[in-house]
Amino acid sequence: MVEPVTTIGTAAVAAYLSKDGVAKLLGPTAEYLGGELKQLVERSQSNVVRIFRFAERKAEAKLEAPGAVNSRVFKHVYDEARFCENELLAEYFGGVLASARTDAGQDDRGVYYAQMVQSLSAYQLQCHYFFYYLMWQLGKGRTLELNSYLDRAKLSIVIPAKVYEDTFRVTPSAQEITIIAHSLSGLARSNLIDNSFQFSSSEELKKQGINVDSQAFLIEPTISGIELFVWAHGKGEDLLNSFLSPGLIAKPDLEVKSHELVRLKNG
Repeated sequence: MVEPVTTIGTAAVAAYLSKDGVAKLLGPTAEYLGGELKQLVERSQSNVVRIFRFAERKAEAKLEAPGAVNSRVFKHVYDEARFCENELLAEYFGGVLASARTDAGQDDRGVYYAQMVQSLSAYQLQCHYFFYYLMWQLGKGRTLELNSYLDRAKLSIVIPAKVYEDTFRVTPSAQEITIIAHSLSGLARSNLIDNSFQFSSSEELKKQGINVDSQAFLIEPTISGIELFVWAHGKGEDLLNSFLSPGLIAKPDLEVKSHELVRLKNG
């Protein structure tokens, strides 16, 4: 019978973690375990510092005024930051931290957004940024009431597969289709895109009156999806309609290629 972990001595755990099998299983991630404490500390500190730097950049002028980050938000971001090595993920956490800085530090909405980011895979997160960055590009400067479904639907977007392939440097394959399906279903399940999403052939889309020459995404935004994008850019206090501000993004967190091929569904 296998003993519960709580009954195994510290020395036995350390010995187990030092076995070659663990290193083979985890690869470089094994550096976080066993006798690599010094590397763990250094690597964790480096990850945390990177997120803090992103937060400082996104907080901008707010840093010149009195304020504080809610302690619960800080805890959630800090706990995840130590093991965060994905650049876009770090950008999102930095943005949430910047958004959470308020006059009194009482606003703890960032806990929700930090947990949302934590729950997404890197693939899902990059698709979230990809979709909403393109919506922002085509919608910025417009006057829309984004709490209204009818106005939000005006940001529904058609993205040819080539834009995705060029941006993420991938070629069509069974594995890539699996990743796309994982990303779309996960974002919809988290209410970050509408359940009406499609990744369909040109023939299927033309039946719906959408004239495209290739397979394409059809994505409709949600309130949660817009909110997360705004929070990721340090503007959480400005609410939904800051999504339409031309100044929301100074420098993209992800370089989107071939974006000139993208259009609004009803644009």
